[in-house]
Amino acid sequence: MSVRVIFRLSMPNVGSHNGQWSGQGRDYNIVRSVPQARVAELQLPRGFFHNFGDGWGAGVYASVMAKGEKRPKSARFYDFDWMVDRIIRWGDTQCRHEWFDDPKSGQPGFEGKWIRCRLCQEGHREQVQKELGK
Repeated sequence: MSVRVIFRLSMPNVGSHNGQWSGQGRDYNIVRSVPQARVAELQLPRGFFHNFGDGWGAGVYASVMAKGEKRPKSARFYDFDWMVDRIIRWGDTQCRHEWFDDPKSGQPGFEGKWIRCRLCQEGHREQVQKELGK
């Protein structure tokens, strides 16, 4: 059985030169149907945070909607709906599959820094394991 979960976006860390976010003052919500077992695993209600690494950080607060509760009015989710997908899938907004520039050789690429998984926007666990030879 599934329940409706509302995800509310906020931008607690604003990295702009003037300290403002163009979406400030608007409500950004997404409602998704989530299996009850997954809701229990996620321990809702609770908040999630995504650090973009450039001074910006997004907050997503997730809670179960009451039966019969109406969907609130919302601006679109400011194109951050991928965070909701990750929360439902992995329980976090951050990618769980990071690797060096050359995953096959294990050698660092650009300045030896870790980079984000290039497959992160898709369901990719098996693909990452395959590319890493696991």
